[in-house]
Amino acid sequence: MSDSKIYFVAGATRGIGLALVAAIASKEPTAFIYAGGRNPSGSPQLVELAAKYPGRVELLKYVAGDKVGNEALAKEIEHKHGHIDTLIANAAIMKGMSEIHETSVQNYEEHFSVNVIGPIVLFQAFRDLLKASSLPRFVAITSGAGSIKMIEDAPMHTSSYGMSKAALNWIVRKIHYENDWLVAYPQCPGPVDTDMAHESATADKTGMMQEVFKKFTLRKPDVVANLLVDIIMASTREADGGQFHNIDGGRYPW
Repeated sequence: MSDSKIYFVAGATRGIGLALVAAIASKEPTAFIYAGGRNPSGSPQLVELAAKYPGRVELLKYVAGDKVGNEALAKEIEHKHGHIDTLIANAAIMKGMSEIHETSVQNYEEHFSVNVIGPIVLFQAFRDLLKASSLPRFVAITSGAGSIKMIEDAPMHTSSYGMSKAALNWIVRKIHYENDWLVAYPQCPGPVDTDMAHESATADKTGMMQEVFKKFTLRKPDVVANLLVDIIMASTREADGGQFHNIDGGRYPW
């Protein structure tokens, strides 16, 4: 396994994260994937993946924003593999579908904690492991909701989620400029048929999110994950670093 590419996928228990683990394992036969989540053993599909790829998928408890826990994970991985080639910050939340004047401060704080502080703490803990790789990549899964320009095209009541993703985009672009040895960029998966998307649409009492979803094709997580892995595997600092990627190979406006 010494020549294997080492991946860490944060938020791997369901949806896009789970599909990413499956896609990486399928597309890269020698890759080793750490699959992180709050309760990874509680995800039957993730447990099944680990059994399907013995010795190649390891389940780890990962909590977004937990500095001590993230640093402990990094130490464990350093001991086993010495480096990380690709770090994927996928863990996120999207809760509440209200206008700004009706959204609680606590809701904003929770989104910022998980969706922004989480990836920051993850990057800080794993930075040295990335630097030990010959081709290190840090990819944060973001959203078109984080584009200030796109508010006019998708006027959903997702201010806490959109705010957090806009901040995440800024952070990852800044990481790109601060680390000239790293491929770092925010990647939007596009509209995806996930539990989180449907839960949010159900919570949106205005029906606006359902209307927006009708304008787009909701791709299945496995389809999206396969596209994402191809993009990630081909990415370079010169062509992709610091850019706001969409799933079809283009770029979103900030």
